[in-house]
Amino acid sequence: MVAIFEKLLLWLIETICIVLLVSLAFSVIYSTTMRYLGASPSWYDEIASVLLAWLTYFGATYALFLRQHMGFGSIVMALPKRAGVALTLFSEFLVIAFFAVVAFYGNAVLAAAKWDSLLSIRWMTLDIVQSVIPITAVLMIVGTLLTAPRVVKNVVDGIDVDHAEIEQAIADAERENAEAVRKDKRA
Repeated sequence: MVAIFEKLLLWLIETICIVLLVSLAFSVIYSTTMRYLGASPSWYDEIASVLLAWLTYFGATYALFLRQHMGFGSIVMALPKRAGVALTLFSEFLVIAFFAVVAFYGNAVLAAAKWDSLLSIRWMTLDIVQSVIPITAVLMIVGTLLTAPRVVKNVVDGIDVDHAEIEQAIADAERENAEAVRKDKRA
């Protein structure tokens, strides 16, 4: 059940990222075309900035769910198993605590931001724009809680995911190279 929830949430975040990316690309292409035609839209700069910020936050959330952010697996693997597990649990706690602070203060900012708006789109208040901060902070806490058991299990099993991925990529490249050599010999 947890795995289904995690996959559904990951799909939702991925979909949001794709929609934001396509919207950003469309707004840039539209604005560039209109500027070339002499009718540059007034809203472009602000909307592009907001879309890029939202894409950055949701992209970071997506990376967290996939555990594709910067890590120090080699250091953890070099430690004795108990120390590695303790360090992993402590680092997971720190991540959750950090994003709890970000969510709390990000939400506090929304109360003040609701009285201000974008310059070119007056109906879009800054609380809408800034809401990405507490939203993604909560999603990152959820992502950390959902993926932490796998991370701890990998430490217990002595698996450094970064090195495992590199080894897999090398094995795939060697297999593809061997297949290409066989095809060349046949030709």
